[in-house]
Amino acid sequence: ELSVLTITEELGKTTINLTSGKIAVGVAKQRMQPGERLEVHTPNAVAAVRGTVFVVEVTQQGAQGTPGPLATNTLVTCVNGAVDVAPRANLGQGTQLTPNRSVGVVGALLGSSQPVTEFQMRQKLAGFTAHLVAGIRQGREALISREQNKLAALAAALAPEAGEKGPEQGGCASGCQAPIIPTITLPPPPQVLGNLLQNPGFETGTLAGWTPSGAAAAIQSIGPITAPNGQFMAIIHTGPGAVGGTTSRLTQSGLGGSGSLFNVTLSYNFLSNEWPTQPPFFNDTFIASVTDRNGVTTQVAREERDTAVFHPTPSTISAGGFTLEAGNGIVGWKTVSKMVTATGGGLQQLDFTVFDVGDTIFDTATLLDAAVVEVDPPLYFLQGGAKLVKVGLEPLLDYRGGRASFDSAMVIAAGSSASLGGPLLRAEGTDLSVAFSLLSVLPGGRFTSSTTEPLVSLNGGTHALGTYVGIFDLAGSGTAVDPLTGQTVATDTPLTTGGGLLAADGATITTQQVLRVDAALLEASAPVVALLRGTQLTSASDAIALSGQSRLTSHGPTLVALDASRLVVSRGALVNVTGGSGLTVAGNLLTLSNGSTLSLLNGPLLSVSGGSFASIGGALVVFGGTGGNLLSVSNNLCGGSCALFGGIPVALLNGATAANVSITDGAVKNPSLGTIKYATATTALLSVSGAGSKVTVGGK
Repeated sequence: ELSVLTITEELGKTTINLTSGKIAVGVAKQRMQPGERLEVHTPNAVAAVRGTVFVVEVTQQGAQGTPGPLATNTLVTCVNGAVDVAPRANLGQGTQLTPNRSVGVVGALLGSSQPVTEFQMRQKLAGFTAHLVAGIRQGREALISREQNKLAALAAALAPEAGEKGPEQGGCASGCQAPIIPTITLPPPPQVLGNLLQNPGFETGTLAGWTPSGAAAAIQSIGPITAPNGQFMAIIHTGPGAVGGTTSRLTQSGLGGSGSLFNVTLSYNFLSNEWPTQPPFFNDTFIASVTDRNGVTTQVAREERDTAVFHPTPSTISAGGFTLEAGNGIVGWKTVSKMVTATGGGLQQLDFTVFDVGDTIFDTATLLDAAVVEVDPPLYFLQGGAKLVKVGLEPLLDYRGGRASFDSAMVIAAGSSASLGGPLLRAEGTDLSVAFSLLSVLPGGRFTSSTTEPLVSLNGGTHALGTYVGIFDLAGSGTAVDPLTGQTVATDTPLTTGGGLLAADGATITTQQVLRVDAALLEASAPVVALLRGTQLTSASDAIALSGQSRLTSHGPTLVALDASRLVVSRGALVNVTGGSGLTVAGNLLTLSNGSTLSLLNGPLLSVSGGSFASIGGALVVFGGTGGNLLSVSNNLCGGSCALFGGIPVALLNGATAANVSITDGAVKNPSLGTIKYATATTALLSVSGAGSKVTVGGK
């Protein structure tokens, strides 16, 4: 459109300098490599994208009140995907556009985003045309030759996939004129980048692709235990066949893929003959770790005999050279995920190790399955000291209608920070698909928001959030001894906000878990989870998990609130406190109102283990509203019979006694407005594991 522009190509970055006129740009995220970026620079603004279609218009202001050159006006409109827009004079004061919204930059001033009607959008796109092509290779070559240095990125977005017939318009397959954007719809969700591992689930029935050291094998089952995914799993164990009888490893080196942020996921099950008969200094251990190309190693998972929560095997079971005697310990399958920053351009090796601690007589094994190493390109990745500052009350990400898919919304690495005046994300009538997390703060990172609204608000829609990791993933680094209690506690506060974390109204949500806090401090003045008016949320594992000497303090009336909604925890507790962590709730743990249901399919309401504590000032559960509420609990934690405290069944495990628990009257408030349903006589509402673990419920 009589535009004046130049295009500059650098490694990993394309810059379009638009001096005047109008340009439409399409970027295909699925064809971009991790870290690649495209930016459109105007004299006064920058628009940065990683997979979208948008329009940039540049004009000169017609009149102004001060002498000098006329100010430049830039108008950016998002058609599909998302666009980051900021004044060139102040890149930290930016905003993100979502589909069918536009924002203007006048001089150095960034305006507020505005909705764009379908009629307005078609007017903006009128006149932008490109030849349709019959095949991807021939079409790209022809188009590049005609439009070199102009619309190559757009051609990549529009060309059909390999092997497909070219699109037809009015009966012709090539040489036809068609609008660049034939319809104004969101694109289908892109696929998450593939698993970098070979034979990740051992479905070849062998250890192909892996390097074993010591006792390692691919098996189909050990007793009644089978693989959680597919037909095969791996086993590594101490004892016969292990190196020195003490150590076995399984590694995969030479991992492909390039990037600076990866998600690592695995499922494992820990079995030990040390439990329950041997003293604590017999502490066999399993560690999963990854090493980057500069030799920096990051621990992904760790399980120790001393801190694990075991259940006895009813009979002796054997496989892969390992035998677990009847009555000894099984932890059960766990799935863990961790965001890992990599130096040197990527990850080099994934390592699983099990080893003896304290003895060489009583053997321990780890079962392994469904390992995943994936590159994660988030919408916002802050690293290397980067700081994002956004003032104003609007959310950083604001979606209205349609669908949106991305790997992570924001990941903050060590030394970097984000400061928002408003929430992180709001979605109204939008279906979100997010593979890893909405917010991950890695050790040494910081996220703050001065809003009193929930950080994430979902109004309607069907959402898959944090499929591998969780919706919120917070990690700190460093511990110190509390001079008042003598306890070792985390010292980092990775997230600070004035409101709750997740609020949903009439939405359907599936996730791995809602909140994970590892070696960190977190305070909340509002419910961490608030589900309203028909919302349904399903968490695959513990909805809220604390580990690594973390502390979660809730100052509000309740930690979790459901109003005419349903929450399902497929495996695990509503709240799991482990690894010397602490939960302090001034009010109630759970509030169910107006026909709400919490279903715990294989776990308790609250689990406390590994020398951790939970202090609930109010009730464990409050029933309210019009009644008809249900708390349904299914587990077999008590084995025989549960210990009763004020009518609350508690499983005392691994050395915990009645002295570890204090529950006063009023732990269940308004019992006439709801029901607690226990699956069997051995089902516990609370689980307390370990001699150093404590639970106090005040019943205020």
